[in-house]
Amino acid sequence: MSGTAAFQWGEYREALLFLGTAGVVAPLFHRLRVSPIIGFLLAGAALGPFGLGKLAERHEFLSAIALSDLEGVAKIAEFGLVFLLFMIGLELSWERLARMRLLVFGLGLSQVVLCGGAMAAAGVFWAGLGPAPAALLGAALAMSSTAIVIPLLAERRRLNRAAGRAAFSVLLLQDLMVAPLLFLISFLSEPHAETEGLKALLAFLPALVAMAALIAGGRLLLRPLFHLVAAAQSIELFTATSLLVIIGAGDAGADNDQ
Repeated sequence: MSGTAAFQWGEYREALLFLGTAGVVAPLFHRLRVSPIIGFLLAGAALGPFGLGKLAERHEFLSAIALSDLEGVAKIAEFGLVFLLFMIGLELSWERLARMRLLVFGLGLSQVVLCGGAMAAAGVFWAGLGPAPAALLGAALAMSSTAIVIPLLAERRRLNRAAGRAAFSVLLLQDLMVAPLLFLISFLSEPHAETEGLKALLAFLPALVAMAALIAGGRLLLRPLFHLVAAAQSIELFTATSLLVIIGAGDAGADNDQ
């Protein structure tokens, strides 16, 4: 086999380590009755640049099991996050959002405002920060991690219970607040905040258009498509169609960011 056609294991080392670690951590921590998420965090810290990666600078043999290409691992993590958001989207509908509006915009908004306000006040009175940095710090600390909380709720079968619905509503509102928060950061961090803020606002317009197109396309195109796929009663076809939709939506979002 020629050199160009030969399978290059080095190109896939990070991916193989990533998947191999997941294959060990998940069943091990499940047997220990501990959330695998904790295991993934510990494994990432151990194999990352501040764990074995640091020791690999003096002991070269450790570089074989250390995760050094963070960009490659980040791409895998982003892909997993896209799948997670897709699974969350499968649980949502306009009807369900309408039923949850009090939880989302009541409980969720209250959590962000109260927690963010408390953190901002602590930043002003205890850390001596200005109002704008304190507000940004408070808003950031008021956020939670959807990627951690949702799998925990699903693992414990609490996602459809009252507490799970409340937690999901708070997380959903926090996710909706990310884009305005990023805009606020860019607005306050520039010396000419007015002009730069206007540029940032204009930069968000294509994202809003893309989001509207995805929502409209999802209702008008994806629903009939998945009805046809479900009628075929083929798991393989459903998996392939889901992958097509996920990768296509992620690629469209990436192109829009660029």
